[in-house]
Amino acid sequence: MPFVNATIDRSSLLSFCKATADGLRLDILRALSAESFGVLELCRIFDTPQSGMSHHLKILATAGLVATRREGNSIFYRRAMIASDHSLSELTSTLYETIDGVDLTEIVASRTREVHAERAGRSQAFFSRNAERLRDNQNLIAEFSQYDASIAELLANEQIPTSGRALEVGPGDCELINHLAKQFDHVTAIDNSAAMLSRAQAVVDPALSHKVVFQNVDIDQTVEALSLDNLSVAKRSPDQRFDLMVLNMVLHHMASPAAVFVSASKLLTAGACLLIADLCPHDQDWARETCGDLWLGFEPTDLDAWAVDAGLTRGQGIYLGLKNGFQIQVRLFNQPQIPPR
Repeated sequence: MPFVNATIDRSSLLSFCKATADGLRLDILRALSAESFGVLELCRIFDTPQSGMSHHLKILATAGLVATRREGNSIFYRRAMIASDHSLSELTSTLYETIDGVDLTEIVASRTREVHAERAGRSQAFFSRNAERLRDNQNLIAEFSQYDASIAELLANEQIPTSGRALEVGPGDCELINHLAKQFDHVTAIDNSAAMLSRAQAVVDPALSHKVVFQNVDIDQTVEALSLDNLSVAKRSPDQRFDLMVLNMVLHHMASPAAVFVSASKLLTAGACLLIADLCPHDQDWARETCGDLWLGFEPTDLDAWAVDAGLTRGQGIYLGLKNGFQIQVRLFNQPQIPPR
C-alpha cells in the first residue's frame, strides 16, 4: 500500500525531496547517523569547501533532517530526531533506515577515522600535560563523593557476582577503582595516557592491587586493544569479555561517544552492564580548556539512542543536580542475554 498521509504539507514535502535528491547530502546524513561533526570536520571528511558544505547543511536543516547543537563556541551537526507526530515521520524513518544500509566509501570512512584520531590526540595531549592537576580541575565541576553512592546503589541492584570481571575505561586518580576492586575479583583498567594511568596505579590500595591489571591502550579502540596478547593469562576469560564496563566522567573526553557503545556491545558478556557517569548538557565552555572536555555533556536521549543502535537496552538511571548548576547522570545499559552477532 503506498505511503499516504493527508496532513502532509506540500512545502515540507518539496523541501524533503530537494534535500534528498543529492548524493552528497545523502552521504552527509549517513555520516551523521550516530555522530556529531562540526562543519570543518565535515568539509574534511567529504573534501568539500566550507561554502559548499554550509549550503548543503542549510538545505538539510530546512527539510528538518539535520539539527545543530552548540558546544561552547562551536556548532556541531547531527541527524535530526524523528517526531512521531511529524507529517513526514514515516517517510523520514524509511529514508534513515535505507541510507543506514549503505556503507560509506572507504575514503570517507578513512577521513572519518582521521577526524576521530585527531580528537583523541587532542584529548591525550591534554591529559599528558595536565595529569597532576586534573583532579583538582574536575572537582570544580563534580567531586566523586557527590555521586559515588549512586554508582554503588545501581551496581548493587544488578547483583553482579564477585567472580565477575570489570573493565574501567580511563580510571584517572579516582577512588572508584578501589570500589571495583573490592567488589570484583578481576578488574582491568585502561587509559591511552601513560601519565593518567600512573596516577590510577598510585591510587589503588596495595591490599587490592593483585586484583587489578593496568593497560596503556587507546580507549577509543577498546575491542582491538584488549587482545589476548595484551592481558596476563591470569586475568583472561575464555571469551575475552567483561561482566561490567565503567566510564566515570570519561565519555565527554571520547572522540566518538557512539563508538563506545559499539565497543561495549562487543566486550560485554550476555546480561552484563555498561555503567556511565557523566554530565548532562551544559554551556560552561571553560571546561574544554580546564578539563580537556571534547563534549559539554550529553542529552539522556542521545545515550539511549547510541545504546539502542549498539544492541544494548536501557537500564536504571539516577540524575543528580549539583549546587554549582551542573547535573550528573549515572546510567546503566544492559547487554541482552543473547548478545548481538
